[in-house]
Amino acid sequence: MIDNIKFFVLDKERFERDLKNNPLIDLKTSVSVSTGDYTEEYPKVAKHHNLEIRITKTTAYVKGSIHKYYNSIIGLGNHNYNDFSYRQWEIAINTLCEDLNIFKEHTRITNLEYGFNLECDFDPKELVEKLALMYNYKDHNRKHRFNGKGYYKEFEMTDYSLKIYDKSKQYNLADKKLTRIELKIIKARCLSSLGIVTLQEMTNHTFRGLFKRFLYCFNRILIIDSLKPPKDVRIDLMVLFTTCTNPNLWESLSYEDKLSQKRDFKKLIKKYSYDKVHTQLRDKILSKYHKLIK
Repeated sequence: MIDNIKFFVLDKERFERDLKNNPLIDLKTSVSVSTGDYTEEYPKVAKHHNLEIRITKTTAYVKGSIHKYYNSIIGLGNHNYNDFSYRQWEIAINTLCEDLNIFKEHTRITNLEYGFNLECDFDPKELVEKLALMYNYKDHNRKHRFNGKGYYKEFEMTDYSLKIYDKSKQYNLADKKLTRIELKIIKARCLSSLGIVTLQEMTNHTFRGLFKRFLYCFNRILIIDSLKPPKDVRIDLMVLFTTCTNPNLWESLSYEDKLSQKRDFKKLIKKYSYDKVHTQLRDKILSKYHKLIK
């Protein structure tokens, strides 16, 4: 469920002193190539498994994939295409805090990614490139390639974004059709609204709150089974289908027209069963969540 995370260690001076004496950590700073002298005291940086530690004059933070960190400490390698349960999160974060001598109550979480790896019977590439059209009837903001390893779409809002990508392509998993859907929270105020401020608040209860927010966002993604209108549909409904699957046309509609179009379009999608992919994904998300939260 949880993947990338960024949190600040608030008792920075104590944390920095402890790291200097920590045999697990090799803090580095800028050094002159010609003289070998330190050129800057800060920033000080280090890696702990896959996680980045960075200390400046005023702040200290840790960031990276806690899912990959867990796989690393148990010997599964630097990847995150398997499942990551709430219990595994507890093991990972408790191990990290013990290794780095971090006090959970003296942290502040600013960024968090929460999502699911879903194995389905359709091609994730088809989903990402064609079937996942809009978020709340707005087009995606970003579309990237993983260095030739597949596309991902990102729908960016002010405080968060929703990402959909082909996880099996990213890791060359030829025997799987793995889709990753992920809520990326980038503002502390959004996390605060969910009751999450420090690592101490990352409990079973707040994981449930994160899931509710994730499911709310997922339900706002327009995913349809085909970009072709249903066969033998009336001309007016064909026009409706064409209009509602084009994000550019939504911008020209008034607020009242948008409400009317959304209502009629949902009826059309339901009537002709163009929502099977969305339904399958939602069912798998619910099933996976109940499995991982236990």
